Amino acid sequence: MLLHSALIRQVQGIEYDLKLIYAAIKPGDFETNYREVQNFSLGEISRELRELDYSDNYPDFTPDEYDLIDDIRVMRNYWCHQCYVDFMYITNEAMREEKFGKIAERLSNEERQTRALFEKLEVFRLDELERYGRM
Repeated sequence: MLLHSALIRQVQGIEYDLKLIYAAIKPGDFETNYREVQNFSLGEISRELRELDYSDNYPDFTPDEYDLIDDIRVMRNYWCHQCYVDFMYITNEAMREEKFGKIAERLSNEERQTRALFEKLEVFRLDELERYGRM
């Protein structure tokens, strides 16, 4: 359960960091820029940030990082809406435990993936806020 919470915290942090980064690097008023995207989903903010990021032909994120952000969107949906359903209705105890083990392994792998991007975005967000005088 703790690892599940860590993963959800990371993907939520990624989503909000992307919104803050977008608000910081988009020309104009930071607060206005943030209000524009504050209710965007992870997929929506990823698309908007990618377009803005590539608009000067000097993107801060690689295509692989944007692909990972999209993968994280899918991961979050699974971990928030499906993971428990995948094993809790299996009535055979051995089969349920086997399925739970596979899900736990997937959780561990995906938590490591999201942690790396989460840590990068935390640093990048602070750097961009400072660089654009938004702190």
